[in-house]
Amino acid sequence: MAALRRGEGRAVSAFVRDGRRFRQGSLVLDPGAESPVVWRPYRFPGRNGRAIALTGPFHVYGVGPVTGPGSLAVDRGAFRLVSVETTDRPWELAVPAVDVPLVRAALHLLVDPAATHA
Repeated sequence: MAALRRGEGRAVSAFVRDGRRFRQGSLVLDPGAESPVVWRPYRFPGRNGRAIALTGPFHVYGVGPVTGPGSLAVDRGAFRLVSVETTDRPWELAVPAVDVPLVRAALHLLVDPAATHA
């Protein structure tokens, strides 16, 4: 968390529910970037994956077990489902349980950039 407050970026493993499946990738949290929250899908080497910026403000409206369509593709013992509402759409992100506090705090900080200097 302190690293984000200093303006340093972090990336965490993340699956995104895409219809009835989860897609593997990473969630990049970088307060100094033009797009401070980006999901990058995993791609095989040599293939370009299109990064998708999440547009704030962000509202985390739930954290819980990974359930529902596609959940068998995720290690449900190690990951938690973080439900986030953004300006343009809802997101269901499965992130490692140990990273949930970081993701929640980063989304809170990135809603109010002045908070990164507190």
